Amino acid sequence: MAWKAVSRALTTNECKKYKHISTRDGCPVCGREKETSFHALVSCEHVRMIWAQMRTVWRLPSQEVLHDTGKEWLLNVLANCDDHMRDCTIMLIWRIWSLRSDLTHGKEAPPVTAMSDYLQSYMNSLNLCCRFSIEEILKGKMPMVREETVEVPNPRTPLHWPRPPTDRAALSVDGAFMQEDGSAVVGMILRRHDGSVIFAAYRCIFNCNDALEAELHAIMQGMALALQHCSLPIVVQSDSSMALAAMNGDSLSRSADGHLVAEIGLHMEAREFVPSKIKREQNRVAHRVALYSRT
Repeated sequence: MAWKAVSRALTTNECKKYKHISTRDGCPVCGREKETSFHALVSCEHVRMIWAQMRTVWRLPSQEVLHDTGKEWLLNVLANCDDHMRDCTIMLIWRIWSLRSDLTHGKEAPPVTAMSDYLQSYMNSLNLCCRFSIEEILKGKMPMVREETVEVPNPRTPLHWPRPPTDRAALSVDGAFMQEDGSAVVGMILRRHDGSVIFAAYRCIFNCNDALEAELHAIMQGMALALQHCSLPIVVQSDSSMALAAMNGDSLSRSADGHLVAEIGLHMEAREFVPSKIKREQNRVAHRVALYSRT
């Protein structure tokens, strides 16, 4: 598993596009970034909660050490680990990839707590095999294995919403794709520099292809509403770098989402819209507005 991640042999969408197997290299789960091995195993939003859960029971590399330094990012991470931490890290990314494969093929992922119990049991079994003979294990003649206590660091201060300049308004948008039924929800909120709300809205999209299309719907419909309710230049804030790239480029103009890109282009002719990439935790309000539509 580690060798595949280092040698770019994982069947990520980036690898498939490089080998001309696929025309898209975006993440099929979150749709926010290119699906590299680092994104699939570390930075995807569905993976971060797994890392956070396992850090409560295992010693793993800190978030500050996990950087995308190119195709050898995993070698750089493992080089700074002791033997036990290295084993746990490789075991974790192996399990993350198998769960991700199941998710992209329509299978239901188990709860994070169940996955944590599974990994701990698996690692304990491997440790027993290394320390005792098979006969001792089967007869139960080995001592109990005591798990070392893991100190969980205090959570860092959350990032706040980035305010726009005084002469602009900020349009925060977010889309959430439901792979189970192919539907999506989008949320958008337009705010002034002081944080006062000009409008907030949500939409339900009952037929959506992927997470990227949901993000493009959020941008397009948010821009349309902003033109009606505000006369200021607007900063479009999203945590999807791929969707924001479509505002100033033609990378998706010939794709299945070309009609959305064309509509975004028409809105940009009517007003100054400036794309701005923000982090997921800075986009909490738009995300909550989108999820509200499910009720």
